[in-house]
Amino acid sequence: MATRTEGLRQRATRHVREALLNAVRRLGSTRVGVLAIGRVFSPFQRRLYRMTAGRISLTGDAPVLLLTTTGRRSGRPRTVPLFYLRDEDRLVVCNVNPGFERANPWTLNLRAEGRARVQVGAETFAVTSHEATGKELDRYWPRLTRLWPAYETFYNDGGKRSIFILEPCDPVTACEPNSDAPRRSGSAPSER
Repeated sequence: MATRTEGLRQRATRHVREALLNAVRRLGSTRVGVLAIGRVFSPFQRRLYRMTAGRISLTGDAPVLLLTTTGRRSGRPRTVPLFYLRDEDRLVVCNVNPGFERANPWTLNLRAEGRARVQVGAETFAVTSHEATGKELDRYWPRLTRLWPAYETFYNDGGKRSIFILEPCDPVTACEPNSDAPRRSGSAPSER
């Protein structure tokens, strides 16, 4: 009987978690939701992720990483939690600017400097980035919109999407600022 009760409790917990995540997804596609995500949710998620090495996330089972870019004007590190897709050793991140706010700084920073640092769980590593090309957009966009439906909502309402492919660097030299490694950011034109 204890096993049956435990199974019911686990299903109820999963159902509540899924309902909360669906509510957050719906809220995330509104102006108020965008403001709340940027001002409250993201800073809290960043702290929680660092404290727990990614074991605890406000997004449930949705995969989240921490992306640290260099501020294009300040030169200071800027870290933001992002949903991501994994494609072998590549990580795919997305932002859709809903059109009623300024461009997200991390996208501008990646375009200005194609190198960044990523934390996935307890692992931190350097990456190079490039914007997704036509075939990559076709490949990743459907998966990204399943992960976070607000992407599609904002894009269909006239928003601008930015999809970046992050690839791990050669741990010794490829991501060093003075290395001869080619910079790959900004290789594809923006959409809309």
